[in-house]
Amino acid sequence: MSRVEDQYREACKYLAGGVSSSTRVNKALGHPLLFDRGQGCRLWDLDGKEYIDFCCSHGATLLGHGDPRVRKAIDQVLDRGFPCSYENELHTELAKLLCQTIPCLERLRFTCSGSEATMHCLRLARAFTGKQKILKFEGNFHGYHDQVMYAIGTPANQLGPETAPTMFPGSTGMTQGLDQHLVLVPYNRPDLFEAAFRKHAHELAAVICEPVYYNAGCIIPSAEFHEVLRRLTREHGVLLIFDEVLSSFRMAPGGAQEYLKITPDLCTLGKSVGGGQALSALGGRKDIMDRLMPTGDCQHSGTYNGMQISVAAGLAAVTAYTQPGFYKHIFTIADRLYQGLNGIFERRKIPARAQGLGARFGIYFGVNGPIRNYRDAVQHHRDQMLRFIKAAIDHGVYFHDYGGAACHHGFCAATTVADVDDALQRLDDAMKTLAF
Repeated sequence: MSRVEDQYREACKYLAGGVSSSTRVNKALGHPLLFDRGQGCRLWDLDGKEYIDFCCSHGATLLGHGDPRVRKAIDQVLDRGFPCSYENELHTELAKLLCQTIPCLERLRFTCSGSEATMHCLRLARAFTGKQKILKFEGNFHGYHDQVMYAIGTPANQLGPETAPTMFPGSTGMTQGLDQHLVLVPYNRPDLFEAAFRKHAHELAAVICEPVYYNAGCIIPSAEFHEVLRRLTREHGVLLIFDEVLSSFRMAPGGAQEYLKITPDLCTLGKSVGGGQALSALGGRKDIMDRLMPTGDCQHSGTYNGMQISVAAGLAAVTAYTQPGFYKHIFTIADRLYQGLNGIFERRKIPARAQGLGARFGIYFGVNGPIRNYRDAVQHHRDQMLRFIKAAIDHGVYFHDYGGAACHHGFCAATTVADVDDALQRLDDAMKTLAF
């Protein structure tokens, strides 16, 4: 028995399901792949096998594993005793840099996880507007709190009509009745959004969306879609929230809002903002953020908000993202990787396509035509995805999988052109073994 399998058996004796997070079980393997260490764009499992990493901590490790700039920043905080739950100058330095970098940020707050960031952001929107309902988009993922865990993975046979999508719960145990405070619309359909918005605008506190829909791989919405979102929310006094937990820093220093040239009222940041450490943020217009205590009446607090280790790592990481040439390299790697993947699929006559933007991408099997929203993505062939990922892992390329559904993969800035060519050769060898 391998060390990976042995350790997983041991973990199952004490950890529920053998993991600390449900989605860490790679469904293509039937167990988590336990890693011993990482460096740059590569990982080594407990058995010493090397992998080129196309998960990158689900998007948190944008600079690469063990980045020396992040490590130096963390070491400096450790040398100062890393006191917990206190403020220091690093909080202000990172907040200032983020406000200078992210278009909508005039004020912000740090928190730990993306789920916390969206939870507090929605509470703030309700406090500021005095209204209760939230409009969200089918398939968009905004964390693991009950109020947004509807229609995040609806089965294809339970979607319902486009004009009235099913409020499919993302888990058992959710508080009944919360769906009454949601309005649900298919993503990237400006016509359906406008119809639903005009019906419910008077009771909406906010519209929340993934400005680039990475949680279904990579779906870039039309310019018309975002124009309608911004225009109608502004006209009716409804707050527009960009959930950039996943999209921040993927394709531009200012994230999707800089890339799309659309400035929301509020946004959430996560994953890569902490340089691989547990850090998220919410922020936006000063007049809205002033409603947070102690200046206002809306609560946001937490012992581990803005942990100094995480803030130091985040300051090092965001400083790196804003350096000249950073995104030129990201797009060089992206072009070579995505074109290479599609070239292999075409040459081997595998019915699949890769589509990405910046450092994050999706792969879709058995789907004809462009992927425009969740309803397109859910037609993707899960069994083919699982077989592909298993073969890739066998050949030393790590993709994470959540059950075969269309999902996001990614690379880090430590990836070189030579690394991409190495990965493509391994994947070409892997796909020799597949028959679709």
